Amino acid sequence: MITARIALLVGVFFLTADGGSAQAPLELKPVASVNVPGRTAYGIIEPIKCDSNSNIYVQAYQRSDALGLTPVTKVTPDGKATTFPLPKLKDERPQILDFAPTAEGGIVLLVMDSVGHPFVDGYSEDGQFNWRFSLPAELDAMQIAVSPKGKILVSGFWSNAGAPAGEGSRPFAALFDRAGRVEREVTLTEESQASEPEAPEPGPGAARSLSHIRRTISLSSLQFSSNESFVLARLGSGGPIYTISPDGFEMSTLHPTVPPCSRLHSVKVDGDTVAALFVKKRKESTQNELSDIFVSLINSQTGEQQGLYHHSAAQLGAGLACYKNGVFTFLTTGDNDQLEIVRATAK
Repeated sequence: MITARIALLVGVFFLTADGGSAQAPLELKPVASVNVPGRTAYGIIEPIKCDSNSNIYVQAYQRSDALGLTPVTKVTPDGKATTFPLPKLKDERPQILDFAPTAEGGIVLLVMDSVGHPFVDGYSEDGQFNWRFSLPAELDAMQIAVSPKGKILVSGFWSNAGAPAGEGSRPFAALFDRAGRVEREVTLTEESQASEPEAPEPGPGAARSLSHIRRTISLSSLQFSSNESFVLARLGSGGPIYTISPDGFEMSTLHPTVPPCSRLHSVKVDGDTVAALFVKKRKESTQNELSDIFVSLINSQTGEQQGLYHHSAAQLGAGLACYKNGVFTFLTTGDNDQLEIVRATAK
């Protein structure tokens, strides 16, 4: 079964002034901004990813883009942008499902051809295509991350059409080498802590439906941290957030505390610190109008909350791109849809 990637267009969210939090988080304020010359976006497709040098990798959506055909753009901290070419497979343009920066400044792309078969492509820093391998046809691939040693973690949903009803369909994650060989299947303690208000979780003891599990997996994010671990977050269910060793073993499972009436939107990492961003929807809004953004800093080793931050500034928006050394870097669109990097700290 083929599952289309669910894209959140940050650029079309609106921040409003109502709402608040019963807690007293530190307030984030913009301290610097950098325009990205010549780069515009109608919307920003999540996820936004960041490498160890604070370069931002993003799909800046244009109105003319076909589904899955928005290229990945790399933006340096000073606003210089380079766009990687769209993948090509024989005579077609495969859809981009996800992407991940490499230690060398290039990217790997998780792509899907017209019949739903997944592939992984590798590109160098200058956009040169380097290698490709095919993933198993039974894998409904959804997320990808790569370690500095070239180990590639792919997450998704395993579907076995020949299995009895209710069997053979399950969450799947595995480490691959650059030749496409499976080095280890990753075993995770799959559980759901919370859910979005629009889709209540079944009561205690009730089995979650296959569609709910699939949706939880599709609304996930995957990245590699500078502390030498993969971080897999189940966004659609408000967690858990898993840390996985470079050789494919689950190290910890974090259960973030969700602010009232909010949902987990994205996760960024800086060493042992996980920055979990939550969005709060405006009351009685029928559109994507957001009233508040919260960011919780969590120690990935102990699960302890190190800090809670808040903002309701349209200048910052919900597109958290990087967190490093106390600085929150947001990617947003300014006047005339121009891409803009905005940095914020607590004041």
